[in-house]
Amino acid sequence: MLDWVLGRREDKGGKSSKRKRQSYEKSKKIAAEGAVEERRELAGCEDLEPELLYYFASDESCEVRREVARNEGTPLQADKILSKDTEDEVRLELARKIGRLVPTFKEEEQERLVEMAIEVLEALAQDQLPLVRAIISEEIKSAKNVPSHIVQKLARDVEAIVSAPVLEYSPLLSAEDLLNLIADAVGDEVLAALSRRKNLIETVASAIVKTRSIEATKALLNNKTAKISDETLGIIATIAVAAVDLHKPIVQRENLPLRMIRRIASFVSATLVETLIKRSGLDKKLAAELRQSVRHRIEEGDSDSVEEDSGRELADERAKRMFAEGKLNEKIITKAIEEKDLAFVRHALALMAGIGAETAKEMLASGSGKAICALAWKAGLGMRVAMALQTRVANLKPKDMLKASGGGFPLSEEDLVWYIDYFSS
Repeated sequence: MLDWVLGRREDKGGKSSKRKRQSYEKSKKIAAEGAVEERRELAGCEDLEPELLYYFASDESCEVRREVARNEGTPLQADKILSKDTEDEVRLELARKIGRLVPTFKEEEQERLVEMAIEVLEALAQDQLPLVRAIISEEIKSAKNVPSHIVQKLARDVEAIVSAPVLEYSPLLSAEDLLNLIADAVGDEVLAALSRRKNLIETVASAIVKTRSIEATKALLNNKTAKISDETLGIIATIAVAAVDLHKPIVQRENLPLRMIRRIASFVSATLVETLIKRSGLDKKLAAELRQSVRHRIEEGDSDSVEEDSGRELADERAKRMFAEGKLNEKIITKAIEEKDLAFVRHALALMAGIGAETAKEMLASGSGKAICALAWKAGLGMRVAMALQTRVANLKPKDMLKASGGGFPLSEEDLVWYIDYFSS
């Protein structure tokens, strides 16, 4: 460390510096009046006198200053100057070097020298350019000997490329830190990085799942070291019903309780049910029960993956194709309801209404006649289809159904819009 601070770089193993060093007098002359290429070449010599490297830190040429920033023989005083350089490329090179060297500090290093290096690190961790901050975050993500406040600042950076590395790896972030970050409603990419941390405790895993972030929940399920309670798994299963991206990860989770296996088998594809049976080592009786449940769903047409398992066109792809061709209308939807092609109905209604497929599924499963009528209205369909949706898709009891009013919807447009907004939010 002392050699770095003062700019003295002793040869290792008798080997010379990477670049041939000029005599001191010739070096001074090049520094004063040499061409840019000569100055750049000289600035790359790790065993160059520290005063010359310090002088080069203010060179008019960006190429020269960049070489000084890259040079591990540059004294820290010069690095402090370069940390405020106006050229992004100079600070990027410095970030790569400082980020790489600071984690190698040893306890016996002189306190003042460490402070100087930390000053440079801190300046770069607050740089206006996200890529500079990202480089620092990536280099110190696993370090235990960097100041905690720098890690905390990087972890809360508005740019995911900056915060993600330390969130996923830094040992300096406590469970309380992680919970506070989650409570601040950070984005999916940041939550996913946090979800990949080794040995996440149950309380943190639970907080992640409660954000309802599909990307983060998927990363959590794929994190084999994360501790996920049965209660949290139950919440994930509820979310996964309408989130196909979670089906495979939850099936591949180890040591699933029998109750959870039954629940998962009620909504994943036949292929994944077979995977679930094999991974869980279920007895023949229970395996047969789960397979029968899948067959029942196939017969009812209530599985998005039925077509996938049988080699037919997926329900969502069929709906998208017909929507693009302008073929989705009241007649097609009515026919699909009669044929119990329920997965297709959901996707078709979502496209016609301009809402997400998960939102349409939630509205149909809500048990609310008003919500189902609002969905039909938004899709441009009439009350006749809304009645069919209530009786044959949602299976509502007569007392829960909404009847037609003079052939039209028995709700005001304001109320219909409210239900759409409520389920879409």
